[in-house]
Amino acid sequence: MKKNKSTLILAILSLIIGAFVFFESLAIIYIKQNIVWISLMIATLILSMIMISLSGFVLLKHYHERQIKIKSTYNKFVDEIMDYNQTGVIIHDNQGDIIYVSEFIRTRFRKNLIGIKLNDFLKSIGMDVDSKRREYNLSHNDYHYKVGIFEIQNYLVIRDVTIEKNTITLYEDELIVVGELEIDNFNLYQSILSEDQMFNMNKSIIAVLDSLREKYNLIYRQYNANGKFIVFMNKKSLDEMIKVKFDFFDKLHNVLKTDSNNIIVSVSVGFAYGINELKTKTEMARTGLLQAQRRGGDQVVVMSPFSQPIYFGSSAEIMPNVDRTRIKNFTSRVEMALSNPTIEKVIIYGHAMADLDAIGSAMGIYALAKSFKKDVFICSSTQDETTKKALSQYWEVVKSRFIKPHQANQLSDEKTIVFFTDNAHPSRTDNPDAITRVKANNIFIVDHHRMKLSIDFAPRENRIISTSASSASELVTEMLMFASKRINIDLITAQMLLNGICLDTLQFQKHATSKTFEAASWLEIHGANATAAANSLKIDAETQKKVAKMLENIEEVKEGFFLTYSEMPMSDDLISITAEEILRIDGRKASFVVAKQEKGNKYKLSARGIDTNVQIICENVGGGGSFASAAAVSTDDLETFISNIKQAIVGVK
Repeated sequence: MKKNKSTLILAILSLIIGAFVFFESLAIIYIKQNIVWISLMIATLILSMIMISLSGFVLLKHYHERQIKIKSTYNKFVDEIMDYNQTGVIIHDNQGDIIYVSEFIRTRFRKNLIGIKLNDFLKSIGMDVDSKRREYNLSHNDYHYKVGIFEIQNYLVIRDVTIEKNTITLYEDELIVVGELEIDNFNLYQSILSEDQMFNMNKSIIAVLDSLREKYNLIYRQYNANGKFIVFMNKKSLDEMIKVKFDFFDKLHNVLKTDSNNIIVSVSVGFAYGINELKTKTEMARTGLLQAQRRGGDQVVVMSPFSQPIYFGSSAEIMPNVDRTRIKNFTSRVEMALSNPTIEKVIIYGHAMADLDAIGSAMGIYALAKSFKKDVFICSSTQDETTKKALSQYWEVVKSRFIKPHQANQLSDEKTIVFFTDNAHPSRTDNPDAITRVKANNIFIVDHHRMKLSIDFAPRENRIISTSASSASELVTEMLMFASKRINIDLITAQMLLNGICLDTLQFQKHATSKTFEAASWLEIHGANATAAANSLKIDAETQKKVAKMLENIEEVKEGFFLTYSEMPMSDDLISITAEEILRIDGRKASFVVAKQEKGNKYKLSARGIDTNVQIICENVGGGGSFASAAAVSTDDLETFISNIKQAIVGVK
């Protein structure tokens, strides 16, 4: 340091002396005008110029070295600050070659990156770069990073966020999850099972919960004697259960099954997380449980305020509940509402592209409401071909009962009761504005499909959604049977109700219970004819040719799951008939038929299953339905829709 300082002082003095000698020599040459003096002064000038040059060189060298040292010290200072803050920088040229890397990058990744292509380096650490994005998340060697790419400025920033991410993960893992579990059909089992069987069923469920307590961070309590449990655990445990899709509950199915019975034991569960208030979380878990039960039971529903409900399970169709208490109570509530003198009008909605079940059940409600001297209308502007054919026989008699959506909107007000039959949501009807001007207490739902959309617009006591019923027509027939006042139904109404039951049971070949046959018998007493119902479902020769054409291209997506599709326009009922036809061959578990709808550019999927849940598959492509019968409609092109259906089929167990 002292040597450098002395050299600098000497250089400055030499520069001053050299400059002085230089100018002094010029002055003497000018004054003396003598050859000797001139020669001497020229030599002196040369010497002074050499001194000035050497001194200037020394000073410039010192300045350059000082600047290099300052820059080096600053760069090191910046590098150390970035390293301290777990941040690194990579600079590249316009050709994408790396020309500079900070110490943090050299320590965490590779020491010799200079000259390597930036894209090659990014690929080597598992980053797939998209030109549309500037920020990425990266996990590498147990570290987590945020990566910012600035192409125009030719640099890239990598920041370590491991502590931040681990803290968030730890927080999320420890979030409290509340669950409510209930044994499906517990009241029914109490009436048909022995005490030993009930004990064994309860014992089996507790055994499953005990095994979960050992494997996961979970506690539970049975809070009453009717098969109800409350569960507490953390989010990490819930995530681990989601990974296995709650398959441990499937063990319960065969607990009571023997050669002499076909009893399937199952549970419905609702889990909730994402809210701090335990009261709200418990209410949300209860909502999830009710949703699982509305969808047919044997399901787990995971609820969160930040996402749509997630559904798991339903691998078996549970034993139908033959208890009629619910339908009787519901019928009494409907009669009470219709008895209200302030109610003047009743509007009934089946689903869009109404089938025989939607129209039959609507006509049954029409008869019930008419007996209370109300102005009653059925709003339906679209029907499938089978329904149009059936209605055409009676159209001159029944056409006054039907109105269009714009007429329904003009009639709807606070003095109007609205019924949804064979569906549970305005969006599925021909009039999405069906309940806009109607009081919530005046909205009633009669359906047998499993729910996906929220139906909180109608009070719970105003809804009868029985997934164990064969059809909405069966439910409405039961309402007519249990009404406190005698309901006089005409032959047309009785026949259309029986047509609806025959449609959804494939003429009593599937999903028919003792209640279904009782309802059919009651309708026959009131004039319905089974032969006429069967004839309403028959297809003509031209329709049969279309079905045969569709079946030419059938393929097996996976064992027992068959799919056929076509660009050929087909009516909705014909698509359903084709799906039923596929299952006539032994060994087939599920059928999926896709064709273009006759109106518009949408494609319709109709699915049918034998002991197979086709509802979940249809839900995965935007549809829904019931366990053994479901559907979906898509605006995607046929190739995309078919690809999505195949993925959904392969994705289910």
